[in-house]
This record gives sequence, structure tokens and C-alpha cells, in this order.
Amino acid sequence: MRPLSLLTIGLALALTTAVPRAAEAQTLGDVLDAMRAGGGWVRIPVQGGRGNLTTVTMPAAGRNLEGCLEIWSGHTGAWSLRVEDTFGNGSLEVDAAPAQDIPFTYEPGPFARLAVDVEWSEPRDTTLLVWVGLTRASAERDPCEPVYPGSG
Repeated sequence: MRPLSLLTIGLALALTTAVPRAAEAQTLGDVLDAMRAGGGWVRIPVQGGRGNLTTVTMPAAGRNLEGCLEIWSGHTGAWSLRVEDTFGNGSLEVDAAPAQDIPFTYEPGPFARLAVDVEWSEPRDTTLLVWVGLTRASAERDPCEPVYPGSG
């Protein structure tokens, strides 16, 4: 599987902390805390099999990101994700299955703000949960291993 690039920053910027809340409600501080912690969960509301969110705008220069994303294993069906960089000209489309590890790298411009669109193979309502793990130089944890609330 090829490494992802643009999807990285879109989901990384929408990271949630262990306290469930809508990605749209994330503050810049919430996002930075999750990035420093090495990852977090993104919650994307889905209605009729489709959902979207726009990340917060944040300075991103010099912050090369590497890591892994994974759709929560409790989901069913197939998922298509499209990410468009609203401050640049990049976009990415990827298909993923629950519990599939998807490694990524990304070198952002001076600022980052992405629009994320998802489509589910099942035309129902749910909340898509996506783990976005970030590699840190001092980290001993595998970024492809999600951290679940209450697991320490």
C-alpha cells in the first residue's frame, strides 16, 4: 500500500482527545494537545452514508508529519475519504476498510486547513471514528495502534 500524504494533515488537524466531541468544535489547543500526545480520534458525523468536516486553520510550517490512520474496527463496510487542501492545490482520495493500517507522511505549507469528505458503502447514519496516530522521535508506541479512552 502506498503512503498517504495529504490525508495526514487533514485528519491530524481534526484530532480529538480522549473526551468525545465533534471535530468541528476542536480548538487549536485541542489539536496541538492531541498531536503532542501522539494521536487521537477523529469523529465525523455521517448521514445517509455521507459526511464531511473542515479542520481548524493552524500554522504548519516545518512540521513534517508521519504516522498511521485506522478506521475503528467496530465499523462495517467500505469507506472512501477525500481530502482537499484549501490553502494549497493538493487533494487525495483513499478507500479503506475498518482496522486497516494506512501509513502516511505529509510536508505542509505555512498554513493548513483541509476539507474532508467521506462516503460509506452503507447508506445509513453513524459517526465515523478514525484513529490518527503520529510518529514522535521519543515515542515508544506504534502510531498504528489506536489508544482507546480508559486504556491508559
